[in-house]
Amino acid sequence: MSFDFRGAERRPGSSVTGVSLLFSAGKRPSVEDIERLLGGGDGSAPAARITHKPPREQGWLELLSSGLTFDLSGLAPANPASGAEIRHAYGFDAVPEMGALEAVEIVPGGHIAGGSTMLPVVRTLAGLAADLALQLPVSAVAWHSAGTVMAPGYYARMVMNWLGGGAFPVLGLTALVPAEDGSIASQGLAAFSGQEFQLEAAEGERRADTVKLAIRVVDHIVRHGPLTTPGPIDGAPGLFAEPSQVGKVVWIWRQN
Repeated sequence: MSFDFRGAERRPGSSVTGVSLLFSAGKRPSVEDIERLLGGGDGSAPAARITHKPPREQGWLELLSSGLTFDLSGLAPANPASGAEIRHAYGFDAVPEMGALEAVEIVPGGHIAGGSTMLPVVRTLAGLAADLALQLPVSAVAWHSAGTVMAPGYYARMVMNWLGGGAFPVLGLTALVPAEDGSIASQGLAAFSGQEFQLEAAEGERRADTVKLAIRVVDHIVRHGPLTTPGPIDGAPGLFAEPSQVGKVVWIWRQN
């Protein structure tokens, strides 16, 4: 499904590697709100600092976080940022009406756009968005490359746990899509590894158990890098990976 958020306008340079913070109408922060938030006036260390501030009417700021720059756009008084294609929702008791929300977008800055899928860039982007989601009246968080939308608390917990050394947020920064034959395909994993995979289901296996295996595969690939040669998958007994010679798909079979 595709949502065009209220007042959305496509901004030149918008990136697939990005995240949108979604707000109820009239609740988007202004340029001045972000300045106050990142001022560190409460004694806490800010998640980022402002390194470029165009005229406020343009509604965007350049932020520096962990030595990397990101563009934050869609701030009031400008129009909201562009809509995003959303296909999967996670962490909500009830999914909000997306068509009524307004987006503020965070994407890698122009000078690092070529490396926007490098893991340090993605980790910093995810952490910056999580920090802002906890401090602003965010209704939902959309992760562009996976086509996912998440409850802000769910997103922040998953990301902070990952950045602290925990498991990768599979159901959020990627998505797992079931097929009619019981197999599971990843979606959005290519943003981290350059690959997607399709996991064969075992006869009689519960869908939940197939999904658990798929989660382990995603976590393994993000931690160790793409699967480039045929062979078993460490940490996932009974699974055999076969990278396609055409395209960027890995087929994962069950070993007898």
